[in-house]
Amino acid sequence: MIARAFFLAFLSLLFAGQVQAKKLPDTIIFDPEVLVETKRRVLERDPTVMPAFKKLIEQAELAMKAPAETVIFKSSPPPSGDIHDYRSLAPYYWPNPDSYNEMPFIRRDGERNPAVDSAKYDRARMQRMSNDALTLALAWYLTGNEEYAGKGTALIWSWCCDSVTRTNPNMDFAHEQPGIAEGAPSGIIETRDLIKVAEAARIMEPSQAWSRAVTKKVMAWFTDYVEWLQTSEFGRLEAGAMNNHGTWYDAQLAVFTLFIGDKNYARSIIANTVPHRIMLQIERNGAMPAELDRTRSRHYTFFALEAFFILAAVGDRVGIDIWHWADTSGASVKKAFDYAAPYIAKNEPWPFGGIGSYDPFLFTPLFHRAAMVYKEDRYLDYLKALPKDKLLLDRAQLFY
Repeated sequence: MIARAFFLAFLSLLFAGQVQAKKLPDTIIFDPEVLVETKRRVLERDPTVMPAFKKLIEQAELAMKAPAETVIFKSSPPPSGDIHDYRSLAPYYWPNPDSYNEMPFIRRDGERNPAVDSAKYDRARMQRMSNDALTLALAWYLTGNEEYAGKGTALIWSWCCDSVTRTNPNMDFAHEQPGIAEGAPSGIIETRDLIKVAEAARIMEPSQAWSRAVTKKVMAWFTDYVEWLQTSEFGRLEAGAMNNHGTWYDAQLAVFTLFIGDKNYARSIIANTVPHRIMLQIERNGAMPAELDRTRSRHYTFFALEAFFILAAVGDRVGIDIWHWADTSGASVKKAFDYAAPYIAKNEPWPFGGIGSYDPFLFTPLFHRAAMVYKEDRYLDYLKALPKDKLLLDRAQLFY
C-alpha cells in the first residue's frame, strides 16, 4: 500500500510539481528557496534525498489514516467543565508515595510521568495533530497530491475551527499539578507544537483543499490565542521566564503574530525582546546556565537553541539578522550553538552533568540550518557521529 502511495505521489509530482515549484512558498520557519530546491531535487530523483522523501510519503500515508482527534476526545473535562478547554498534566509531577491519597503530587525533574499521554489529557492529541498536519502539508508541496492537503486541512479545521470539535484558545488548564494547581504558566510551552500548524497552513494555502474561509477561521483562532498569551496572567508570567520557557514564549508569539499578519509586532519581538533574552540567558562562552542546571541538561540546551533558531528564522522574514547578532560581551546564538554542537551524538560524553533521556534526532534540523546560515560544513560533520541509516531517512536534510 505504501509502495503504491509512493508511486502515485511521484506521478503527481511529475505532472503537477513543475508548475508549483516556480512560486516560492510563503513560509515562516522553513526557507522557501530550500523547499523549492528540494522539490527540484526530488523531481530529478536525486539519490541523496530520495530515501528521506520516500520516508516522508510513508509518514504522510499513515497520517492520512489517522483520526482527526481534538480536545473533545478526552475522558473527562478540566475543572471548568468545558470539554473544549485543553487539559494536560505537568510532565514531571508524580503521585506522592507518602500520602494516603497520593496528594499533592511531587516534582521529579527530568522523569516524565507516562500519564501525560493518557486519554484523560490532550497533550498527545495536540502533538499528533500538529505533526501530521505539517507532514501532510510538506507531502502536498512536494507531490501536488491534493489528498494530502485535504487531510491536513481537515486536521487543522477540526482543532481550530469546527464548532463541535474546536479547542478554546487558552491554556488555563495546561500543566495541571494535582493537589497543587489546576494549571500553570509552564503549560504554554506545549503550544509550541502549533508553530507547525501555522507553518502547515501557510504551505497548504495555495492548495485546492484550502480556501479563504479556512484562512479566515484559522487566523481568527490564532488571533484569539495571541490575545490570551499577551493578556492572561499565565502568559505574562511565562513571558518573564528566564530559561527555555521564556524563549519558547517569544518564539510562539513571534510566529503567531507574523502568521496573523501583524508583521510590526513580530518585528518588535525580534528587534527588542530577543537581544535582551540573549544577554540574560547566554554567557559569553555560549553556556546557558539555566539549561545546564537541569537534570536533562543536554536535551534542554538543544531545546532552548531550537527556540532561538525559530526566532532567528522569523527575523529573516522581518529583515532583522539574529543569526549574527552578539552583545558587547560576545554572547550570541551562534556562540551558544558552537558550545553545544560537538555533543549532539549520544556517545559523545556530555561534560556538564544531567544527561537523562535524550534524542539527538529531535535537533538535527539545527545543524542543517546552521551549515546553511553560517556557511560552515563543520556543522554537518558533527552529524556523521549519528547512525547512518537514520540520517539517510532524516527529514531535516529535505527542508533545511
